[in-house]
Amino acid sequence: MKRWVILVIGLLLASLTASAQLSEQQQIQKLNLVYQQIRSNYVDNVPLEPLVQEAVIATLRQLDPHSSYLDHEQMTALRTRLRGEFAGVGIRYIVHRDTLVVRGIVAKSPAERANIEINDRIVAIDGRPIVGISTDSVSQLLRGNAGSNVCLTIKRRSTNNPLNVKLKRANIESSAITASFRIDDVGYIAISKFSKPLASEFLTALKSLREISSLVVDLRDNSGGAITSAIDLTGLFLRKGDIIVSTEGRTNNIVYDTKRDGALIDLPLVVIINENSASASEIFAGAIQDHDRGVVIGHTSYGKGLVQRVIDFKDGTGMCLTVARYKTPSGRIIQRPYVMGHGEEYMSDTLRYMHPDSVSHNHELLFKTLHRGRTVYGGGGITPDIYIDTDSLKLSPSLTSLYREGLFEHLSVDIWDSISADSLLGDYPTVEAFNSCYNVENSIVERLYQQAALKADSLTSLDHSFIRAMILSTMAERLYGTDARYLIYNSSFDPMARQALAIANDRQRIEAILSGAEAE
Repeated sequence: MKRWVILVIGLLLASLTASAQLSEQQQIQKLNLVYQQIRSNYVDNVPLEPLVQEAVIATLRQLDPHSSYLDHEQMTALRTRLRGEFAGVGIRYIVHRDTLVVRGIVAKSPAERANIEINDRIVAIDGRPIVGISTDSVSQLLRGNAGSNVCLTIKRRSTNNPLNVKLKRANIESSAITASFRIDDVGYIAISKFSKPLASEFLTALKSLREISSLVVDLRDNSGGAITSAIDLTGLFLRKGDIIVSTEGRTNNIVYDTKRDGALIDLPLVVIINENSASASEIFAGAIQDHDRGVVIGHTSYGKGLVQRVIDFKDGTGMCLTVARYKTPSGRIIQRPYVMGHGEEYMSDTLRYMHPDSVSHNHELLFKTLHRGRTVYGGGGITPDIYIDTDSLKLSPSLTSLYREGLFEHLSVDIWDSISADSLLGDYPTVEAFNSCYNVENSIVERLYQQAALKADSLTSLDHSFIRAMILSTMAERLYGTDARYLIYNSSFDPMARQALAIANDRQRIEAILSGAEAE
């Protein structure tokens, strides 16, 4: 009798499965029929490409918030981001008063070999005047195939006549390391993205810091990247066999662990995250937290824990399709909750901006770290061990808006038109000497007020401190490089960085936090 019951149930399930599959096939056939009818019988001849594109976009919008259609430009940009390089000339620039001004030069790039200088004005590209051109259009003109030629017409303060500089485009490595420096015995490395050569770049940056007693890894505003990069970087800090992350999906159930002891397993670690740290950043921070390997501080992270597979279409477009979810070693799902087809509501959610103590947590979503048994939060994103309150450090709305518009970048152009970098380097040969001894001249501050139409008496004391810190760090970048900008700004003004550096400099406090004796 049992066998008959099992057989009947099996046949019923098979019938239901076949029925569901038939229904799905009918829906696909319906869609094909619609396009066949449009192509054969519609009153006018219409191209199918835009119709199909809109249908694909609308379909993916009904799924999770991160499944999306990618046009040609977006596919190219994605590949470039994950590869970590592009073909160009190697300059960073801004449009200052309708003129393209060089603000930075990549080491060993065509621009460096051609002796292009900071504050050079580029007035034409391949003979085409570019005054008033947008930055997006400039990027299209400067980039091209590796080995192709481009001619820049430059105006330089030290010469009267324009210079025609011919360059050969080359692959420009876009480093994932934003900055690296040390203060006393504490190292600091900021990572902007998880591109494929990240682990080797990270070790190179770490080696340049020489002997350090502890390390701060800054992942703020890091939107993620390649999972392989996250696994490689995390593995540097964990022991053999430690789980880094796992994925759960229809066919993507994979556990990623370390294959050998990491090179940095004994280095005390502090990780900074914020509400814009996402995806691969959360894999790294989650694994470090779950294994009690380091202290995580800042704000709750973004909560993007969906695995996307990039699918190429034959016309050069593609789509990112979610195929699985990421889980941290303790079992926390990184992805924050969402409702299918409600992407706008998901994107506007501000829960991650709030202090963890002001959010009600489901007790079923409380987890324990794997070595010390500390309580950590599930429910989406990585909640830091130490929350850094920055609400009391908000700038005036007018100054915030001007900062976002590049106020200090534009001021820097005018500063270096009137000040000699060589003279300052003679007086302050190191960034440490500049940081401790140079006083920002009042004339420079007054120039900023004039440019931005700001009144000094309308600003708060915090605004004034921020302005001087930004001017000092922006000038330091021109003199000593990008690392100097971060060193000065982070150590003098940035609340998260200052707290991270203080914790990293105190091994007893690190131990207290990891043992659960201190938490905020």
